[in-house]
Amino acid sequence: MMFTETVEKIRLIKGTKNVPGFDPNNGNENAQYLFLLEAPGQGSVKSGYISFDNNDATARNLSAQLATAGVNRSEIAIWNTVPWYLGEVDFSKIRSPKPSEIIEAQDYLMEVIDRMPALKCIVLVGAQARRLHLFLSTRVSVRIITCHHTSIQVANRNSTAAQQNIEIFQMMQK
Repeated sequence: MMFTETVEKIRLIKGTKNVPGFDPNNGNENAQYLFLLEAPGQGSVKSGYISFDNNDATARNLSAQLATAGVNRSEIAIWNTVPWYLGEVDFSKIRSPKPSEIIEAQDYLMEVIDRMPALKCIVLVGAQARRLHLFLSTRVSVRIITCHHTSIQVANRNSTAAQQNIEIFQMMQK
């Protein structure tokens, strides 16, 4: 089963198209590094992909930090802790996942991980993704690391977050 089949399955079960797929410009099933974000934002839902190319600051910041760290797109896959949209119908506001939604999404995450034979490391991006650390620690043997979320809100609260992420991404490759 390919990633696209997992995405289609979630769309069918959840009864919504608001489950962005994997960016075809990334490594995806062949990736070494899985970046696990929080939940899809407006840009991802509108484009249909979790992508650096989306018109939002979080995507731009992650792209810039990975490029500075020397991580190539072909080495990564990007997914969300909860892969379906968690916001207002008009896309005016999103919310953080509830614990029950994170639990509901765990099986889908394992489907993704099971389809990544070259996976070396899972990167938990932000506080919501970190909630999966214990779950993943009992199910995978690959390295699990964490970094700051790449949102503007985090950057505004922590002026060193971007540089710390770059250092983490550089260390990840060793």
